[in-house]
Amino acid sequence: MKVAIVLTTRWWRASIDQDGYCAALARLGHEPVLYCLGNDAGEADFPVVEASPSDMSDAAYWQRQGLDVAIVFNWLRDYRLLEALQQAGTRTITRADSDGQASVRVFPRETLSLCLSSAPTVGSRVREGVHWLRRYLRLSREEDAELLATANASDAIAIESREAAENLRAIFTHYGREDLGGRIAVVPHSVKDEFLTAPIGGADRPPLVFCGGRWDDVQKDAPLLQRTLQRVLAEREDVRVVVAGAGMENFAALAGHPRVRLAGQIPRTELRAILAEARFLLASSRWETQPIGSLEALCLGATVVAPSLPGFVALVDQGASGTLAAHRDDASLARAALAELQCWDQGRRDPDHIARKWRALVSNDAVAAGLLKSIA
Repeated sequence: MKVAIVLTTRWWRASIDQDGYCAALARLGHEPVLYCLGNDAGEADFPVVEASPSDMSDAAYWQRQGLDVAIVFNWLRDYRLLEALQQAGTRTITRADSDGQASVRVFPRETLSLCLSSAPTVGSRVREGVHWLRRYLRLSREEDAELLATANASDAIAIESREAAENLRAIFTHYGREDLGGRIAVVPHSVKDEFLTAPIGGADRPPLVFCGGRWDDVQKDAPLLQRTLQRVLAEREDVRVVVAGAGMENFAALAGHPRVRLAGQIPRTELRAILAEARFLLASSRWETQPIGSLEALCLGATVVAPSLPGFVALVDQGASGTLAAHRDDASLARAALAELQCWDQGRRDPDHIARKWRALVSNDAVAAGLLKSIA
């Protein structure tokens, strides 16, 4: 089959491994091609087609492409593109990249909490609250109509975790469209092959905590992470911490601490080595779909400590591969981190078992096969 990856944005090489997707599709015997609004990634081992927004909403354009299947990354939006593909005779798989809480009307408490948590000052919290209220009272009908139209124009909806799938089904049920729930398939994000073949560290890991992310992005909540680490470091004198990624300036209170390395941006070879040595990845995110950085940690035998968000619930696997904080605050996150350190102290973590389980679930081959199975 001729299988397309369709991006509703420009393409650049980021955490979602489009190169790996296309290589896996080719290994499965298909002909991959990637469509995007512009190519910032450069050369690839598969065809890359730049299309305009008008092209993407034109059934005649897609008919000329001769596609059998299109895997569309659209965050549950842009139904006109999906309708054009279907009119051209192409079967469509929507890649949700979502926690499923995609309706202000159906998830008012969760979406309001998210709005307010992203606002650092009283004034900004008032503005965010007013914006949320406007969405709830006026815009939610339009937003939810677009979501339902997108689902209706999808032959399958691939969402990353069971918890996210349950949330999405709740939206469909709210609007009397339970039939759309039958189109949902749980297919995780994939992890680059280099994280699946690297050596897995042993169970005798030192008490090393890794924190990686875009710390200049409000989503990751650097202030909360800094407060959490201060608590953990004060409680355990043997703990070392590596913080990597953009935004090191947000950790001024930890700068110069003898057991903290503010590494900044690091190459993937070093990242793999750290994850194979660290006990766990500690996250403080305000929201997540399914964090690929955490999947990379699991594939190298590290565990995950994080807030109890839908994107993390599946990753801790009912406590088998990590610990969730009861609340998204520094005291709760620190307690979860200390509890996870004890799990390692007491020999209750098997990094080889953890890594092999997650490698089998999130390889590009497994994910590509799962996506195509969703329309079988």
